[in-house]
Amino acid sequence: MAIRDVFFPLLNYPEPTDAAAIAAVVDLAESLSKPCDTAKARRQVRTRISALVLETEIEPGLYFEGAHVGEFLEAEARKSAANAKDLANTFREIAMDRPVLTKCRIEKRNPYESLRLLVEEARVHHMAVLPVRRNDSHHQEIAERLIFESGCPVLIFPERPIRPLAGSFANIAVAWDGSRPAARAVGDAMPFLRHASHVRIFSATDDKPMPSAARGREFAQQLTSEGVDAIYEEVKKTDQHTIESYVAAHSPDLLVMGAYGHSKLREFILGGATRSVLVNPPGWIMLSH
Repeated sequence: MAIRDVFFPLLNYPEPTDAAAIAAVVDLAESLSKPCDTAKARRQVRTRISALVLETEIEPGLYFEGAHVGEFLEAEARKSAANAKDLANTFREIAMDRPVLTKCRIEKRNPYESLRLLVEEARVHHMAVLPVRRNDSHHQEIAERLIFESGCPVLIFPERPIRPLAGSFANIAVAWDGSRPAARAVGDAMPFLRHASHVRIFSATDDKPMPSAARGREFAQQLTSEGVDAIYEEVKKTDQHTIESYVAAHSPDLLVMGAYGHSKLREFILGGATRSVLVNPPGWIMLSH
């Protein structure tokens, strides 16, 4: 099944999502909106972006306490509402006259309800896509909730990337360790893998033999039999930044990986690699759990 329905949360408070990040998602959706052959005609199948703009409901004691709390809350509420309206207009303007389908709505929620709403919305779409602000705990919390609770793959990317983001996924890297999350990620990414020009499957190993390596080779062979230019390789594991080092060395358009973590007292305890890419995503990363 092709990924044709993308859920796109737009955050408005305290700082709105950058227009450049919105444009990156629209560009990607346009690259996915490719013609398909049918029995009768060759027609354009457009990808839909379902944008949800969150207007944050400011609550007493949440951000500010003091004698002038009423004035502060009113000012912040106006700021949140204005940001939400501007974000929706920016999204519509960027997507205008592009070969993609769009819908956009604004929802007003407090921070706790916002997280629950985003998870529920993501569950009825093929994939969620989220720009992540570097070292921003709020963005990371949203990404974690989507990854671990939505049941759909989540495509994250740096909101303010150091290098330009790819407009399509011709070259893909897959982090493979033979685990259930890795297998899930591969299955979710198959629509992209089948259309990629080159696929690199890599496993990070230490000095000990890695039983799952054989499965990585089998996976690469299977893709090759389906016409995908796929290779498998093992790389030396150094630390939790091995994945970032691999991305820096090979510059894939997309990295596919499983997300590792569990919840304890409602707080996510993440694996080192998962935490590392959420804090500082090096580019487009598709995560599944």
